[in-house]
Amino acid sequence: MMNRSLRIACFLICATSAAATAGCAITTGENSITAETLVRYEGSDESARVEYLPTQSVRIVSDNGDVEVVTGDVSDVVVTFSPFTMRKKDENSLAKAEMENDLRLAAKIDGDVVISTQTTSGASGYLGADIRVVLPADFDGVLRVEQDNGSVDVDLDGAPSRGTTVLSDNGSVDVVGARGAIDVSTDNGSVFVDLDAWSDTDGTISSGNGEIELSVPAGVDGTMTAQTLLGDVVEQGLPSTWAVAANDAGTSYTMGDGDGGHLTLFTENGDIEIRVK
Repeated sequence: MMNRSLRIACFLICATSAAATAGCAITTGENSITAETLVRYEGSDESARVEYLPTQSVRIVSDNGDVEVVTGDVSDVVVTFSPFTMRKKDENSLAKAEMENDLRLAAKIDGDVVISTQTTSGASGYLGADIRVVLPADFDGVLRVEQDNGSVDVDLDGAPSRGTTVLSDNGSVDVVGARGAIDVSTDNGSVFVDLDAWSDTDGTISSGNGEIELSVPAGVDGTMTAQTLLGDVVEQGLPSTWAVAANDAGTSYTMGDGDGGHLTLFTENGDIEIRVK
């Protein structure tokens, strides 16, 4: 077992009315409810390297914590886990034991490269680990991120990737430099996607609660629909050659000959901005 020494990162002070937010421990008495301040404890970073083979895909599974993916001057997949938990002040020993015993970190080859953080049954909902992944600059596989809670930031700019999938229960999603099939969704949070190239495969970008921003090259060839139930569809820099039509089902776009894949943009609450670069 690797040593997860502690450092206290910060204090989060919460009012009684904010009981559901991170940073509050609720104690109930006979005639009162008390919100106690929690401290964020951070363990030491743990690193791993996994051999990468051409066309191999990478899958990241996160229970709790932010996920960051970038490309760099590496030949392997380089992973850094940053464990954390939230507990009351002066509960250093309990926080350390929690990270040692209830947090599972893994980076391995299982067909694809699989990177995961998992907590044991009954573990604190505050326990987790941020994940930072550096992919080779020539990464040509499919990236898949499955996120329960936390933000996802992906920068594949310049990499010849074959597709990007991000499925999040709670958290904002930013994807830059995507190519190939695109499937990005979050139940709660904003979504930003920058496409380097349009795919021949149909795709989806969606949010249950949050705005969507899409950036696309001007010379793409395909079709797209954008629909928001509570918000507006905003367009910036659309070429005059794009055919645009609006109806009750949203706004539809035909770019070029319309021969490429179809991209669906949908949010229940928030604006959709389509920007042509």
